[in-house]
Parts: sequence; C-alpha cells; structure tokens
Amino acid sequence: MKNEELFLKKLIQNDKAAVKEIFQANVPLLLKYGHRFTNDVSLVDECLVAVFIDLWKNRATLAQNKSIKIYLLETLRHKIEEKLSQLQLKRA
Repeated sequence: MKNEELFLKKLIQNDKAAVKEIFQANVPLLLKYGHRFTNDVSLVDECLVAVFIDLWKNRATLAQNKSIKIYLLETLRHKIEEKLSQLQLKRA
C-alpha cells in the first residue's frame, strides 16, 4: 500500500496523527507551490493552515481515488487565489 493510500485510510478512520504525517510529507512541496502565486510568506502560511483544517474537516468525503497530494495542491491554489482576490477588492 502506498503512503498516500495509507494516509487516506488513516484520515477516514479519524486518525489525527495522519494529518501530522501528511503535513510533514507535503509541506516543502506546498510551500514551494504556494510561492509560485505570491511572495507573501504569511499569506501562504495562512492558506496552508486553512488547507489542513479543511483536510481534517473533509476527511470523510475525500474520494478514495483522489490523490491527497493533488487535493492539497488544488486546495492551496484555490485558497491563495481567493485571498489575493479579497486583498485586491479591499484595495479598490
């Protein structure tokens, strides 16, 4: 069983330690990916925290065939784009 499959199985079984494992395994990639959209370190950090909160909240509904890594990347991109849009609206 691949790590992602194991992580997903643990998540669905409400294993909080799985979130920590997923975080440790993916945070370098996620930080690098987040900085492709903005150089604002605190914005990326804030969005990254929100991604992992969402991961825990949505653990029961995560599709068995969806890659956790893809879920994390897509969610992070969405959160950063959303936050940047909010900031632009405040400036306007």
